[in-house]
Amino acid sequence: MRYIFMFLLFNLFFIAANAQDHGTVKAIVLDSLTNQPIPLATVSVLQLKDSSLVSYTVTDKNGVFILRNLRQEPSRLLISHVGYQSRHVSLKFEKDGIIDLGKVLLNTKMLTEVVVKGERIPVIIKKDTIEFDAEAFKTRPNALVEDLLKKLPGVQVDLSGQITVNGHDISKIKVNGKTFFANDPTIATRNLEANMISKVQVYDDRDNDPDHLVPDYQVKKIINLKFKKKFAKGVLSTIGAGGGTQDRYVGDGFLAKFQDDLQLSAKLGVDNLSNTGNFTGNYGGFTEFPFGNSGIRKSTSGFFDFTKDLTKKLTLHIEYRFNNGIADNTIHTKTQQNISDTIFNTLSENLQHQKTDDHTLHMETEWKPDSLTIIRYVPDLEYTYNNNTNSSNSIKSSTYFPLLNTDTSTDHGNNTAFQYQHNLSYYRRLNKKGNSITIANAVNIQPQSSLDFNTDDLLSYVAALPSDTLRRSAKNSSNDISVSLSAGYHYVITKKLSLDIGLIGLRDQNKGDLLTYDENVKTGLYNIYVPDQSSDLVRSLWGESLVPQLTYNFTGEISIKAGLNGLAQQIGNHFNSYTNDLNQNFFYLFPSAEVHVKDFTLSYGESVVQPTINNLQPITIVYSPLYTFIGNPDLKPTYVHTFSFEYRKYKYESGLNINVTSRVLIEKNTIVTEQNINPEGATISTPINRNGRFTVLLNGNFGKQLKKRGKWEMRADLDMSASAGHNFFIVNGQNGYQNTQNIILRPRLYIDWNNIISFEPSYNLNYATTQYQLVNYPNTSYTTQGAGMAVDLSAPENFRWRISYNYNYNPLVAPGFQRTSNLLNFSVTKRIQKDGKGEIGLICYDILNQNVSSSHYVTGNSINDIQNLVLKRYVLLTYTYHFKKFK
Repeated sequence: MRYIFMFLLFNLFFIAANAQDHGTVKAIVLDSLTNQPIPLATVSVLQLKDSSLVSYTVTDKNGVFILRNLRQEPSRLLISHVGYQSRHVSLKFEKDGIIDLGKVLLNTKMLTEVVVKGERIPVIIKKDTIEFDAEAFKTRPNALVEDLLKKLPGVQVDLSGQITVNGHDISKIKVNGKTFFANDPTIATRNLEANMISKVQVYDDRDNDPDHLVPDYQVKKIINLKFKKKFAKGVLSTIGAGGGTQDRYVGDGFLAKFQDDLQLSAKLGVDNLSNTGNFTGNYGGFTEFPFGNSGIRKSTSGFFDFTKDLTKKLTLHIEYRFNNGIADNTIHTKTQQNISDTIFNTLSENLQHQKTDDHTLHMETEWKPDSLTIIRYVPDLEYTYNNNTNSSNSIKSSTYFPLLNTDTSTDHGNNTAFQYQHNLSYYRRLNKKGNSITIANAVNIQPQSSLDFNTDDLLSYVAALPSDTLRRSAKNSSNDISVSLSAGYHYVITKKLSLDIGLIGLRDQNKGDLLTYDENVKTGLYNIYVPDQSSDLVRSLWGESLVPQLTYNFTGEISIKAGLNGLAQQIGNHFNSYTNDLNQNFFYLFPSAEVHVKDFTLSYGESVVQPTINNLQPITIVYSPLYTFIGNPDLKPTYVHTFSFEYRKYKYESGLNINVTSRVLIEKNTIVTEQNINPEGATISTPINRNGRFTVLLNGNFGKQLKKRGKWEMRADLDMSASAGHNFFIVNGQNGYQNTQNIILRPRLYIDWNNIISFEPSYNLNYATTQYQLVNYPNTSYTTQGAGMAVDLSAPENFRWRISYNYNYNPLVAPGFQRTSNLLNFSVTKRIQKDGKGEIGLICYDILNQNVSSSHYVTGNSINDIQNLVLKRYVLLTYTYHFKKFK
């Protein structure tokens, strides 16, 4: 409880401090010649002594702005707009704390006007683009782009490096207008230096939406980093390595080349630190210290990124990455299963060894032959190889039998998978009115094969369940081919009314061959064919869809949509040769609707989920004496009604961000598993349909950029999620319901003093409960809590000290499992050599040697506790060299 008290104390202190700010500034911004209001003018409040940004907002359509909750101290107001001369106003608050500037006139810029040198505008808004002047936001020496982004109003960066701007997710980061590692923005934010950046631009991601059909509130954002002129051409490189206790090692290299029409970047990393830190070669090493990563892992990974303007109309982007890893894990599990008046307990230990090899190639090409046409081709290739060796031991008991059985098994196998997919699209704007046509083709080909060898020795201590020995191999091959062709037509009927028509054709075929053999004890060969464990499944699907939709915009902030999806499906299911095929035909009409009013959006849609071909098999499969599966060819598709609600709001003047989304899913013909468990613990399961399942989901993010006080900067954030579900519970003929609720809260603060020291206190709470209806099973509930503090100090010159502490508490764990854990980490780095090109670091992970990876959860009629092997305390000494050469 003391950690909760500390966090609440922090919040109360800063809320109280913020409540002392009552200053208000308001005015109407007008054109000096026409006396007409100027909308979207940027209004910034700057500190007098260093011109750092205190707060900002934009004028509304009437040219009006109001800035509230300002600290009542002498400051400066800067009003700017593209095409107008900037206006400076000195602010001096009176006793009532209100400054009414009345009408403020802006003069039009002349074409020959010279921009005043030294005038720095922190924020400029140009239509849908927000542009931050990086020089106006001070960062620490040797700071990275991620540090700079954390300083920008409305920008949030979490511990994993994920970025949101004004409540909108970031889809990609560009450098000088070119895509830079599209699938991993952290490569840019954690490798590029902040002092290279001149401007940070944020704008809507309309790369695949040239007609702006996706509403603003649903569009993700792009961050474009504009380099300073002196860094526009040249090479940037960082290489780092470290070694330490327990034979731990780490290495990282990054290289980037920039020039007018070309960007070339590469990154290579090696380590055996089991993902306990993200080593970047900067700050002596780590940007984060995760808690409780499972297993002991060593990996080698690499990335390559190439972007070039082949011509003024044709661009090419290529991204290649690979990841090779070896992981070992020991998993201890305790499962308690409740069956009427019987409780089954299973204790198990699983040893895992896994090798992975993954290669991915991503390409993007875009050709704009003229101002009305866009042709895009985006192919992806991926190759994956896995080799696994597992061995497990388990002991099972029940209320009436202190020892039911023991089970010892091993599994060794390998899996090879390949995937090719592409999206090819043609877009053509037909006229100035806004009509357009889009034609697209998507292809997905996924062949996969695996070979597994399994041994299992079941020793039973009850007469009703025979002991069993199994020696078996399984060879599985599958191929999924999906091809679609779509056409869309956008027709502008009036200025407020538009029609969109989509036509989609889909062909999907999935083949799966499973050949199962038992071992011949005489020869040791796996050549005894097991027909009831083998299968030759083929599913063929044809789909045709026609989707008309009307959109009516009452104003720029109020709109409605109404649509209808006519979907036809023809599905052929081929089972084993001795089982009749199952051919199905479906036709659906799915209505959809959406209402958007200012910051609120309410929508409704319908969809269908087909049962898998495995569940439809009309056969009984006895996998082992403990588990039997019975298929159900009479399964019906699941029909889903989805209600969605969104509220997104960002207030420029107060730095307040609110982002709330909610969904309600109501299902018909839900596919659930019916179980029959005998007194010896053997299970027979079969899929069936039931009506009445619903799920409610709620997610929220709240952020507040507190006003700057002298050298102090503060931000408060709260992430929350909640869910409630009404599900089915069918065991041994008892038909009941399982109701679940879950609430997760993660408040945190960021406090910085003069870019020298920062504090990040955090807290997390996870509450979960499960209740049963119409069946006699015990209800369960549990609450896990955690608290943390991160401190980052840059002093004396060229030194950086970082310490983080995290505490976790889980009250409901099985005996022998760790209930509490403390993770304390420390690092110190020092810049050395000329111009600070060299850097040495000392990193201490898990100083208290208490790292743990454990979980407690309830599913169906089972309560599960799991604890994984984790990497604990180690110490690393690192060295990093930074190289830059720019023309």
